[in-house]
Amino acid sequence: MIQIEEMSVLIVDDIESMCKSIRGMLRVLGYGKKIRYAFNGLEAWKTLQEVPADLLIVDWNMPVMNGLELLDRVRESPQLRDTPVVMVTAAANSDIVAEAAESDIDAYILKPLTVKSLGDRISAVVEQANNPPPMVLHLKKARIFKEEGKINEAIEETKLAIKADRSSSKPIRELGLLCYEKEAFQEAEKWLLMAAGMNKLDVFAFHHLGEICLKRNDIDNAAQWFEKAMSVSPRHVSRGIYFGKVLLQKGMLERAEEVLERVFELAGEQERQSLKEDIIDFSLEHEAYAFALKLLHQALKATPERVDVLTRMGDTYEKMKEPLSAIKYLSRADALEKNSVALKLRIAENYLEIGQMLRADQVLGDVLLLDPGNDTAIRMRKKCV
Repeated sequence: MIQIEEMSVLIVDDIESMCKSIRGMLRVLGYGKKIRYAFNGLEAWKTLQEVPADLLIVDWNMPVMNGLELLDRVRESPQLRDTPVVMVTAAANSDIVAEAAESDIDAYILKPLTVKSLGDRISAVVEQANNPPPMVLHLKKARIFKEEGKINEAIEETKLAIKADRSSSKPIRELGLLCYEKEAFQEAEKWLLMAAGMNKLDVFAFHHLGEICLKRNDIDNAAQWFEKAMSVSPRHVSRGIYFGKVLLQKGMLERAEEVLERVFELAGEQERQSLKEDIIDFSLEHEAYAFALKLLHQALKATPERVDVLTRMGDTYEKMKEPLSAIKYLSRADALEKNSVALKLRIAENYLEIGQMLRADQVLGDVLLLDPGNDTAIRMRKKCV
């Protein structure tokens, strides 16, 4: 049980004056005995690892790790996942509300805050945490069953949650997700469609309906579901990546580029590079060479001496049957590596491809200086005669 006057509160906001303002309101309300600050989501996460809190008051937009990213971590933690969370945001639009719902945020407050709005939200959240309704209790039991690998028991408990509150789409969606995990895709689709019909902002339902279509290789309908999810909640990076990949599979390169560029903007700097590497691989796999090259050129502009990027550009131009361009980038990589036999052999092979036998012979001569018995170079050199 949370004692509202005695509870510990963690306020998470990158603006110190806002933290102090919220603390002042809590003092006026008489809420909370121990009040701490964190100035971004990552700092809050580290703090919670050491000392949990009874209530989190979290700003939506923060550097390093935003409110949604912090919420994702909290809800995934067995120790912290039931912590009540009040989100503070200045944006009153549908995608914020949708993301809040899908992240299991207990309540949100629009800025500017008032003592009354803050007090009303906190008292309601604490009351629900102390006296959860039957639907919530059944869903918690279902979650425990799921974590124990008892999917059938989790499904039965979720059905009880549906009976407990037939007006809520959440247990219906959860039932769909459990069926999806069980790979009962037809049953999952039925429940997810029902949840989507009840809640036009249920991006989880939209996303998994898209996944089901992908498993059937129904790319057209998959694209429609992912686009619907993106239109409601465009900030979700993983959802955008999924959608972009579907568009790449469909050959809708212009739309894919638009979606993925938006995703890259939303991702953090470190995550952005990893995502781009993944999309380069995926683009090459699906022969979207132009888009792969665009991302490779961006990477090369940022770090001109990356041998791996230069080599992959050479790979891509080879696949596009453009040996002159392949030679250009492979030669730049070779100039940096100097003694790479493998790069020199590829350069020579491309020279042979365009009939420049003398140049190929010169490169192969360099190979044989490094590796006099190289069978591939000896065999290729015969073609230069």
